[in-house]
Amino acid sequence: EVTALTRRHWEVVQHLNTSSNKSVRPSLLTLDIQGIMVLGCGPYHIGSSVEFDWCSVSAIRCLNALGMKSIVVNYNPETVSTDFDECDRLYFEELSQERVLDIYQLESASNCIVSVGGQIPNTLALPLHKAGDRAKFSRILDEIGVGQAPWRALTSEKEALEFAEQVGYPCLVRPSYILSGSAMNVAYGPQELRGFLGQAAAVNAEHPVVLTKFIENSREVECDAVASNGQVVAHALCEHVENAGVHSGDATLVLPPHTINEDVKA
Repeated sequence: EVTALTRRHWEVVQHLNTSSNKSVRPSLLTLDIQGIMVLGCGPYHIGSSVEFDWCSVSAIRCLNALGMKSIVVNYNPETVSTDFDECDRLYFEELSQERVLDIYQLESASNCIVSVGGQIPNTLALPLHKAGDRAKFSRILDEIGVGQAPWRALTSEKEALEFAEQVGYPCLVRPSYILSGSAMNVAYGPQELRGFLGQAAAVNAEHPVVLTKFIENSREVECDAVASNGQVVAHALCEHVENAGVHSGDATLVLPPHTINEDVKA
């Protein structure tokens, strides 16, 4: 333990107006304009957190550059996003639906960014909005003529075994709505598939497991894009050095890609 030069304490206090039973804020906490809430990454997990903290900080700094106020909710003191001088308002609170809604209402926030904090904020978004529509994305690929490996969202072990037999092994097993690679495995036979299904999740209709034909000896390319009003305004292509199958958190990526021809890039 060492003496801190700057002592900080975070606390959410619900101030009630007893006459109207409505939440009110002391004048010292009033923002000049309605802020935009940014949800952080929460506790660190190897291979899935540092990059999301970088994304959160980048979002905060972008909001500041645009003249907007930022409200950060996170509870990891080791992150840059919880530094006292990064945002206009910092809530060192749990990332739960109840707490986020409390803070959102208390601050009268104008919007909430859930896409830069990783798994926890994306999971919180699901009760509010049906996110991650894999079937819709698949239909778009079919419409524009982009090939994709056969896949299916399954709710029983029997369905999974039948699908794997139909498309052939190996198959990639992953839980729905997972960004970090947790419980994601490649099954090379029925026995492995049964074991990985148990790891992935309790297989039921609410949380289906996604099973995809795993393409061996293939290259993995990631495309990140920024769009405005439906039009892509900036994009970047990264190529994995390792063959497909190594999670991005553990893989080596190069920018720009070195072995992808111009037709594929286009």
